[in-house]
Amino acid sequence: NINDTRLITVKENFENIESAVKAAGFESVDGIIMDLGVSSHQLDVAERGFSYIKDAPLDMRMDQTAPLSAYDVVNGYSERDLIRILRDYGEEKFASKIAAKICAKRNEKPIETTLELADVVASAIPAKFRVTGGNPAKRSFQAIRIEVNGELDCIPKAIEEGSKLL
Repeated sequence: NINDTRLITVKENFENIESAVKAAGFESVDGIIMDLGVSSHQLDVAERGFSYIKDAPLDMRMDQTAPLSAYDVVNGYSERDLIRILRDYGEEKFASKIAAKICAKRNEKPIETTLELADVVASAIPAKFRVTGGNPAKRSFQAIRIEVNGELDCIPKAIEEGSKLL
């Protein structure tokens, strides 16, 4: 029912939870539901640089005006930082091997497209592990996307502020 006020939806960044509640006319709430998923529409548009199947410039920005792109991460981050994001955000067990291959490849020339990156990632994963579990670049692309968009940065603040509003 559109007139049912038991649930009010708000399109807003999680870090703005307090101001969103106040803008809706409330001082407190009985519950909070956060949609932590990503938009498949953005991921499905090959030109946005999220796909490891279709070639496009490395981008992966949800907000096209954001300054940091996947190109910047792949070609500018230290090997240590690449290992961290691949391990922490992609749960990639070959993070060290992948980061080393990325650094070696970009020393020859910058990695500019999604398929170039996917090939580098695949070349770092032992053959016996490439035959199962889908595309070998899946976890690495997820990790880089999370880093580029700061997808986890706002969650601690949202939880802290949200719990005060309950």
